[in-house]
Amino acid sequence: MDNQRTKCNRNLRFIVDRMHGDLARWLRILGYDTYYSPSLTDYRIIQIASRTGRIIVSRDRGLVAWARRKGLKAFLITGVEPEEKLAELARHTRMCLDFDPGLSRCPICNNKLVKVDKDKVAGKVPPRVLEEHSEFWYCTKCGKVYWMGSHWRDILDRLEKAKKMISNY
Repeated sequence: MDNQRTKCNRNLRFIVDRMHGDLARWLRILGYDTYYSPSLTDYRIIQIASRTGRIIVSRDRGLVAWARRKGLKAFLITGVEPEEKLAELARHTRMCLDFDPGLSRCPICNNKLVKVDKDKVAGKVPPRVLEEHSEFWYCTKCGKVYWMGSHWRDILDRLEKAKKMISNY
């Protein structure tokens, strides 16, 4: 078991500003409860974080400084690529960068995904996907269906890159 995995924290909850929508999706894929809406104002982000104890993630130095003055946890993330952002945030928070589809949340709506039998997704995915895959996850809130398709390798590759980057910060 690698050192990053032994020290990681799976119980983190985030609120992400509009500058990091891609990071919000990645955090949800990794299983983190992540509040995100591109219409949130800085004031609203502070309100929600104060009420819920979420960690603020932003590229906005002013928002991060304001949050910290109010005693909130907030991190300035300056990376451009998703793996850079994940590495920066993991270094600050010790979040896990190991993908477990059983822990994933819907990247669209943040709801927990439920593993479902193949017959439950018939008609909701292309016939070829149904033939080629046996494991599916379903979002009971927005109805999206997920499976380990060709994007699977990209997810794992980017997470490995992020893990390697952690030591560079």
